[in-house]
Amino acid sequence: MQEEYTSQVEEYTEEIEPQVVRPVEEIQPQITDESFFQTMKNELNRDVKFSEEEMAALREKFENEKIEYANGDKNTQAKLEAGVVQTGERMFNAEEFRKSLASLCDHESGIGHSPTEKLANYTNDVVSIVNGENEVVYKDNMPGFKLPSIMGSESSDGWKSFNEIEDLVKDRYVDETSKSSVKTLIDDSSRQAGNIQLGEDATFNFQKEYNNMLEKVIETGDIKSLATDKIFGNRVFQDDLMKSIKIGKYTDMGLTEAQVMELDPTKDGKISHEDAVEITSRILRDDDMLKNYLADYYTKAMEQNYYNNLNPDVRKAQQTKVNKSQETQESATSGKKPTPSWLKGGTIIDGKFVPSTKQV
Repeated sequence: MQEEYTSQVEEYTEEIEPQVVRPVEEIQPQITDESFFQTMKNELNRDVKFSEEEMAALREKFENEKIEYANGDKNTQAKLEAGVVQTGERMFNAEEFRKSLASLCDHESGIGHSPTEKLANYTNDVVSIVNGENEVVYKDNMPGFKLPSIMGSESSDGWKSFNEIEDLVKDRYVDETSKSSVKTLIDDSSRQAGNIQLGEDATFNFQKEYNNMLEKVIETGDIKSLATDKIFGNRVFQDDLMKSIKIGKYTDMGLTEAQVMELDPTKDGKISHEDAVEITSRILRDDDMLKNYLADYYTKAMEQNYYNNLNPDVRKAQQTKVNKSQETQESATSGKKPTPSWLKGGTIIDGKFVPSTKQV
């Protein structure tokens, strides 16, 4: 039976970071993943009905138009009738879009385990649309919303249509294709390990599998999803990377000490929590660097599952083979020849070493 996926990087215990005390007026309400999903759930469970304020505004609008309608000609009346229909359609479309957006961002959708991480600056925009705080704005007779997070940057007024907002969310969905590919590669590797018999070479070809992972998954997939989503088990590359940097086990993630120190923003030789956050952020912003570390991370997960699924006797024999190989390399490095087993043991007779005749 195949064992559950695990990662090369072990679970780490994070130290509690000291809280920075700020004046009350500077503290802004923060949207958590839990509160975000609760907002989506509340909207999906809400009965579609208009507020008292909306109904009062409609009554006032139609009362005024009633007089104009009674005194108007056919063209005026037709225009007012069309206006009533349009008002109803627009109100219905706004309500429908709120529910549609909530469905796209629900915990059962493809947004992943951390929507606030995925949506980043758009998080507040989405929440304010779904909870009704942001009102629909029509542009060239097309419905949309002005998004405060991008006002003055992506467009002059921050306006995006319904379709653009939906695409914005969908573009941040979990890359299910890459997730499936990673699972397939790990499953295949584990299956091959289970079929290896005692006496056969059970070495995991890391470089071959690394290249395979890089070419078939990383290069063709959504690397942001591969870095921030739960692709196998409950492990997230970004979380494991930051934790490993914080506690000094970054070699597990394919990083060297020199690379970490080069990325250290303070260059003080010490890695603080803030340094780890910044180093992780820099890696995630550098696509080329990120691809290499992702390939290394998922290949190590494959390697660990491969060895976990070897027959116990095959695994023991493989470990013995590895240990002997390491001993030979250490001897070669030190310039000493390994001592033949038959020279081990013996006694000193008349000042001379006489080996035991018993094989060791």
